[in-house]
Amino acid sequence: AYKKLSAVGLWENKKKASVEAQLKIIEENLKRKKAEYAEKMKNKIADIHRSAEEKRTMVEAQKREEFIELEETAAKFRSSGCTPAKFFACFKA
Repeated sequence: AYKKLSAVGLWENKKKASVEAQLKIIEENLKRKKAEYAEKMKNKIADIHRSAEEKRTMVEAQKREEFIELEETAAKFRSSGCTPAKFFACFKA
């Protein structure tokens, strides 16, 4: 009976060690995958930031172009000495 109990104890220990080894492997894989996903998310955040910067730059460039165009129009009206009828229609008699 002692030999059988000892054999059962050894079998149990082997199975426990095997399951613990599998668990350790699974935990390592999960840690690795978590790190990979975290890296992907950081890359996505960086891409979003880069795109936002590009859009901001485009908006600023468009704003500058509109300002230059507005300045040119104002200079044209100043040089001709008349006011634009489109903007001051309510003041005309």
